[in-house]
Amino acid sequence: MLKKIIPALILTFILASAVSAESPLTNDQIERVINTLEQLDPYMDQIDAKRDQTGAYAGQMFGPDMFNKECELIYSHNAQTKKIIEANGFTHKTWPETAGRVFKAITAIGMTDNANTGVHEMEKALAQIEADPSMSPQQKEMLKQHMQSALSAAKSMMGASKADIEAVKPYYDRLSEDM
Repeated sequence: MLKKIIPALILTFILASAVSAESPLTNDQIERVINTLEQLDPYMDQIDAKRDQTGAYAGQMFGPDMFNKECELIYSHNAQTKKIIEANGFTHKTWPETAGRVFKAITAIGMTDNANTGVHEMEKALAQIEADPSMSPQQKEMLKQHMQSALSAAKSMMGASKADIEAVKPYYDRLSEDM
């Protein structure tokens, strides 16, 4: 009996892993994100103001899931933004996942030219902070945390999947206008 169960469990695990692997973004998904963003444009100033007032993700804006968090905030802003997002075929779960991937890919495309220079400069600045004798240990630690957070975000943004980057490239100009 156990000899039959173990191979079945292994096969189930393999199939589940294959199914959960992220599929590349489709043209339909990208176009729906663009359409949604265009429809949400009148609300973006309100959303920005709400984020600033509430301190949403204060101190943790930069990170690998920053785009997803921003999309969750947009979705939950009010009934109208939720209605717009859902009218374009997204749910509370698929909107942050899909739009977050599109944002990550478009950011990676935009950063490609300057990426290595920017990351290198940030790493250099971290070393200078550490070596500066005029700064207190608390100041150094605070600056290092901010720099490391920004560096982590930059590396994360450059880490969009190649398939997503290739899928989003034809939409770069339209997305740049909407962002």
